[in-house]
Amino acid sequence: MDYTIFGGPGGPRVSTLALGALPFGARVDEPTSFAILDRFREAGGTFLDTADCYCFWIEGATGRESEDLLGRWLAARGCRDEMVIATKLGAQPDPALGPTWPRNAEGLSAATVRQAAEGSMRRLGTDHLDVLFSHIEDRSVMFYETVGAYAELIAEGKVTVAGVSNHTTSHVKAARAAAAELGVPGYTAVQQRHGYLRALPAASFSSPQEAADDELLAMVRAGEMSMMAYSALLEGALVREDRPLPRQYQSPENAARVAALWRIADEAGVTRTQLALAWLLRGETPIVPVVGVSSVAQLDEALGALTVPETAVAALAVAAQEAVGRQLEWAARSRS
Repeated sequence: MDYTIFGGPGGPRVSTLALGALPFGARVDEPTSFAILDRFREAGGTFLDTADCYCFWIEGATGRESEDLLGRWLAARGCRDEMVIATKLGAQPDPALGPTWPRNAEGLSAATVRQAAEGSMRRLGTDHLDVLFSHIEDRSVMFYETVGAYAELIAEGKVTVAGVSNHTTSHVKAARAAAAELGVPGYTAVQQRHGYLRALPAASFSSPQEAADDELLAMVRAGEMSMMAYSALLEGALVREDRPLPRQYQSPENAARVAALWRIADEAGVTRTQLALAWLLRGETPIVPVVGVSSVAQLDEALGALTVPETAVAALAVAAQEAVGRQLEWAARSRS
């Protein structure tokens, strides 16, 4: 396993692969979840990603299942000090705000940030959160209020790194500017939808999700923020013949990228999943992929990304640039 510092100089040392715990306790039963977590730890993995709302959308679930399960595993293994926990707040439905999500999401007010953070710590069985993300935007609350609430938690030692997820890049920058104006710590971590394929400009998704754009990636390359990427495999559509690409990714450029990924993976003797993750791990923009799995076998495949030959990653990077060129040529022909 490889490691990096996440969230700036004062941030925790994390494994460069993060294990996503979204399905644990809801879609994946406890014995299987524990086996996956044990294998990840055995492989040197230290970075766990969850949220206070996973998976509220499943019938019978409350959204607390993932954090609850992680808390039981951490207690059973006695390994809290070994692991780095990232969780999120702001998206858990609040029945008092109505029946429709995301309009009834708990939001990012100072009171909610405090209450949600305390609730996550209680469920996880810990006195601090290594990384705490604002999960989705709350446009009813000023950035000053939210970043001020995070700053109080950081000053109290309850949060190490403040992060932001599924916010537009302009709002990420505005929130960081608000923190700077207040003279308090700002967001130094971001988690967005991102992978080898590029979402179409202005693509929208059925739930509040935001794909990383070039401006945000430039901020990460410059060292202004650390980044985690989710949905890198597009729920399998990037690597499986039986799953078409989502409409938000259907373009000549992405068709060329998919063909290149499959070809280069075959030539290198690695799986498509391994090559797609390796591209994130070793690209010019340092990114921590969030790996979502439902079995130990799937996790073992993902761990193989760490040993993909550099020549294969370099070939994929070249193919990406060629795909951009094809997209530009196609656009020029369309205009003529």
